[in-house]
Amino acid sequence: MDAQNVPIKARKVPGMNDALIDMDALLQEKKSIERAAKLHWLHWVVIGLSLLLTFGAWYFTKQQVDEKVSNRFAREADQVAELIYERMQKYEDALWGGVAAIHSQSFGIDYEEWKRFSDTLQIEKKYPGINGIGVIHYVTPESMKSYLELQHLDRPDYKIHPPHEKNEYWPITYIEPVETNAAAVGLDIAHETNRHTAAVNARDSGEAQITGPIFLVQDAQKTPGFLFYAPFYRGGTYSTEVERQKNFVGMVYAPFVFKKLMAGTLEKEKRHVGIQITDGDTDLYNEHTENEKDFDPNPLFKKQFDVSFYGRMWNFDIWSAKSFRKEAGNNKPMTILLGGLMIDAMLLAIFILLSRSNRRAINFANHMTEGYQSKEKELEDIVEKLSDSNEELERFAYIAAHDLQEPLRMVTSFSQLLKEKYESTLDDKAKEYLGFCVDGAARMKALVDDLLEYSRITNDVDTSQDVDCSAIMDVVLDNLSERIQETKSEISVGTLPVISGNPVRFTRLIQNLVCNAIKYQNPGNVPKIHVDVTEKQDEWIFSVKDNGIGIKEEYQQQIFSPFKRLHTNQEYIGTGIGLAVCKKIVEMKGGRLWVESNAGEGSIFYFLLPKADIKNKIGEAA
Repeated sequence: MDAQNVPIKARKVPGMNDALIDMDALLQEKKSIERAAKLHWLHWVVIGLSLLLTFGAWYFTKQQVDEKVSNRFAREADQVAELIYERMQKYEDALWGGVAAIHSQSFGIDYEEWKRFSDTLQIEKKYPGINGIGVIHYVTPESMKSYLELQHLDRPDYKIHPPHEKNEYWPITYIEPVETNAAAVGLDIAHETNRHTAAVNARDSGEAQITGPIFLVQDAQKTPGFLFYAPFYRGGTYSTEVERQKNFVGMVYAPFVFKKLMAGTLEKEKRHVGIQITDGDTDLYNEHTENEKDFDPNPLFKKQFDVSFYGRMWNFDIWSAKSFRKEAGNNKPMTILLGGLMIDAMLLAIFILLSRSNRRAINFANHMTEGYQSKEKELEDIVEKLSDSNEELERFAYIAAHDLQEPLRMVTSFSQLLKEKYESTLDDKAKEYLGFCVDGAARMKALVDDLLEYSRITNDVDTSQDVDCSAIMDVVLDNLSERIQETKSEISVGTLPVISGNPVRFTRLIQNLVCNAIKYQNPGNVPKIHVDVTEKQDEWIFSVKDNGIGIKEEYQQQIFSPFKRLHTNQEYIGTGIGLAVCKKIVEMKGGRLWVESNAGEGSIFYFLLPKADIKNKIGEAA
């Protein structure tokens, strides 16, 4: 026969805390371990849910990071247009300042006065990116002679260029600083379409205008640029186009090289985006080339938008740069993903290790089961010897306690008789010794009585009958009435059930617990005791609660041992057998007894009785 399938009945070993050796239960446990030795579907569910949680956390964090980075790029892209627009407004203010200066001179400002005005502006310092500031006059063929005569007074070499076929002239009269803009002095902007078209629009609208893309004559590198115009009129401002054309005098203007404008407006070190600005099909500025140090050929983000600038529509194409990619780098999502995967891997490893450990436990259990068969007879002999020895000890304790009763009664009686008849003839020392004899005999009698009762619980036949716990409680209160009155104890009782058991033992059980609750009190304290019961599915839990001195945690197990006392006889009289009796009564009914207490805060003694011996209806006997 297979060793692991041999049925072995449970055996009770006396004197070993009523432990049960139940091989059937061990075999059932072995089968449970065998099932646990395999990776269960629940393990895979746990790992799957953990993976789902890991990827969910990674995705959510990545979405947050991506959104944050995207918003940052959008802010930087919008900031590019905003800064250029703000700078253009600043330049426009300078142009209108020039118009105001001309108005203050009744439109007759000369070269020296314009130079003083330009020096006051401090163009290079306050207006970075601007190439200069000058004046353009509108000259008709009829007024050309007088115009040139006026300019030759200060500048004999002044001339208008280049020649063209139009019947009007828009020469640049002054430009400061002249050193860097000499080639533009006398330039007739009517010779070129973009310059001339924007000038006409500025004249007719009365508003500042910029030209389409041009190359400045003073720019040796011939990079894209534009002119910025602000018109002025004879007599002030006018509301209609006809009046403006009739009274138009000229314009204050500023030439720009777009590359210098961008350098003065948006320093590369302070941004992390590349910029391309176009006007129609012409690039005004372009950083989307491999020559740019921060150029990213595969940008994380791109954004295109159009902005209207003083009569022109500029298209902005913004790309994130390499520095943006570096700044935007965030390892948090990947850290979460890798960390979660590591945890999942550890879970799987733990499940595998547990499975292997369970398999080793199964092998060990098989060896133990096989070994147990060969030792079964030896174990039966040991159990039988222990049982015989335990029974002999209990019989001896019962007989010894019973046989001590008679000689102890004689010692007690004759000691008491000796004290009553001859105490008056004895000296003080003899009286003291005689008192010791009487007290010792009395304590010995109480101890033997308790020992006899403790032994009788095991040896007497347990006759079961219906026991009304409420009636038992009445008996207990009657037995302790004198003590209750003496201590003014306050005792309350909940609704108690009817049980099947030995009424004498149950009375002793309750009486011992209540008596202890009355006894172990601080001097002058009024005992307050509550007896109650709680119903559970298969058991009843009785409780005796008091407001006494309490029990330290380290002594809460010791107090149930026979003759174990925590106090001297002078503090609290007793034999130390009462709680041991209670414990034995409860355990013989298949229950258990315990205490919950803190020193100085009272105690609650609980005892649990299974419903196999209890009628489940409270108050049935009432």
